[in-house]
Amino acid sequence: MPQIQLERRNPLWATEFLAAKASLETILTSIPIISIEHIGSTSIPDLLAKPIIDIDIEISPVHFEAVKDALVTAGYTWIGESGIPGRHAFWQPGSVRGFPQNAGERRRNTYVCFEGCLSLRNHRDLKRILMEDAALRREYGERKKELVYEEEVEDVEEYCAGKNKVVRKILRSAGWSEEDLDVVQKLNMYARGMMR
Repeated sequence: MPQIQLERRNPLWATEFLAAKASLETILTSIPIISIEHIGSTSIPDLLAKPIIDIDIEISPVHFEAVKDALVTAGYTWIGESGIPGRHAFWQPGSVRGFPQNAGERRRNTYVCFEGCLSLRNHRDLKRILMEDAALRREYGERKKELVYEEEVEDVEEYCAGKNKVVRKILRSAGWSEEDLDVVQKLNMYARGMMR
């Protein structure tokens, strides 16, 4: 059985995101935030995904300390930028190294992103193009299946690196320059190395 699990679209993912968003809005009620968004493959219909809910909280950098303090007080674990400027990662309450300890609770990756940062643009453009372009969505899904079921990659870093070519194609379709694509790819590889 592969280490990396892919699942077909589960309607519970959207429901679980909305519950997490409501909780985050309550935690951050006294702090100005710009948006809380469901990003990543679980937010895209008709796309195989690792069953992990990815969430971006967009803020102005001046509010970061207040946001961090509120999340930590609520039980989140701050991981830091992990090599990606303007994007701070948090593990959900009740988890160990990001893995929930409560039976039946799904893993969530929560990112606090500074307004205008490259990571936020990356997440949004990937989602937008994959929602709009059925051919690219199929190509991305097929590449995921190849990596997990044919090439049998077991390391998340290897899995992510194996998607780089199609991710670049998607972001290029969104109007990204080769320079920006190189920066994002380099930052992502550095960040994955730091999280080992």
